Amino acid sequence: MAPDSQSIDGLIQQITTSNNLEALAHTLRTPGASGRDVREFILASSLSSGQDPLSVLDIRNNTLGVMYILSARLHMYFNAQSGVQRPLWATVVQFCDNFDPEQARLAPERMIMLAKSLTRYASDQGNLKLAIPLLYSLATRLPITPSTLTPIHPILLLTALQTRHTTPEICILLVEHPIDDLFMFTSAYSEDNLSYNDNLFYHYLGGIILTKMGNYAAALDYFETALTAPSTHNSPPAGLQLEALKKLRLVQCIALGGPQALPKYTSPVLMRIFKASPYQNLINAFPGSPHPKDRGEGSSSGNNRLRLLVNKDRELYLSECNLGLVDLLVAEAPKWIIKRLTETYVTLGLAEVGRYIGIDDEQQVRALVLNMIESRTILATISDSGIVTFHDAPGTVDIMSVPILLEAIQRQSAHLAQLDMDTGRSKDFISKAIKTSGISGTYPFSMLLSRD
Repeated sequence: MAPDSQSIDGLIQQITTSNNLEALAHTLRTPGASGRDVREFILASSLSSGQDPLSVLDIRNNTLGVMYILSARLHMYFNAQSGVQRPLWATVVQFCDNFDPEQARLAPERMIMLAKSLTRYASDQGNLKLAIPLLYSLATRLPITPSTLTPIHPILLLTALQTRHTTPEICILLVEHPIDDLFMFTSAYSEDNLSYNDNLFYHYLGGIILTKMGNYAAALDYFETALTAPSTHNSPPAGLQLEALKKLRLVQCIALGGPQALPKYTSPVLMRIFKASPYQNLINAFPGSPHPKDRGEGSSSGNNRLRLLVNKDRELYLSECNLGLVDLLVAEAPKWIIKRLTETYVTLGLAEVGRYIGIDDEQQVRALVLNMIESRTILATISDSGIVTFHDAPGTVDIMSVPILLEAIQRQSAHLAQLDMDTGRSKDFISKAIKTSGISGTYPFSMLLSRD
């Protein structure tokens, strides 16, 4: 007699005795005549003996069954208010750390369901940070490679930003494992499948985290990916893409000294909206902008204009959560002015440098220049009399590589000499050369082909 799949006792028997995981996944996924809600309630219930079904299952060997029961119990607990007993937090942690990825991939929608419940459970515990290591484990162990995007990835980054708790593991994931593949669902349920918004959201949030880390190069890559994320059915660009464009432009100025060329597939609609916003005026006033009239080339007026623009639209930047970046942009502007002075001048007095960057206090200017020297942003020295001397970057020669380079040059020279000799011995080449140059041919071939 086949086990009863309409009771938790029957399901547990199938989970513990089945030797066909795909068939088991189909059984657990198929609600039968009772309907999906009833199936979820059955999965969340206790055994007829009153025993917790999780206590008779092994997490590693019965990952598929444990995943269905945990996700159903948490979902019912937080959404149905049906008196379902909530699983112990320790049980959830143990599952996230020890589940079998291959079994979990047979029902990825249940893993997504579990991930969404984890944040609610952690909040219910009074500490949302508790969910971060568990979400990280699900996001990196469910796919075959950590560079594969799943719907859990944006949940992980959002939780990290909400709690202001970005772990080193998340930083490593963003920097060393950029997304190069998408997790494809094979189950009948598609409502939890990877969406366009998951890709957009993950890269936008990743760009914010990397910016906070100070890893601007990686942050720019993430913002560009979000900016050019392909939409579906020719739909207009998303509002989040406009926010990505704003942050992209600000970070470009901070890290690279001015706005850079936008990616090829940037939406013209987004570019038009951005150009009509206060952000465009702000970028134009930055010292590295290609608009000299807006930035006040050659004087401190550009830096002063930058401050005026920030003060004018400060409330807007604050409401859009960009004020921190905008203030950093203003703080970095004098450094980029000084960097450009090194391209024109060999020496300048501190007072003259101050006039360029709009700072009257020579001690403040001295502190800024010393900071740039210490961080190796510029190569310069400051004399006791307050004269700044800019230096060119010294050439770097690896002494160990000189013999290798010389040997390579000698080999190339010998090879060229041999080619030259072989060419000189070619009668066809000499004949063509004589005809081309118009030589009468009075010289005997024996002379032209003579060896040294």
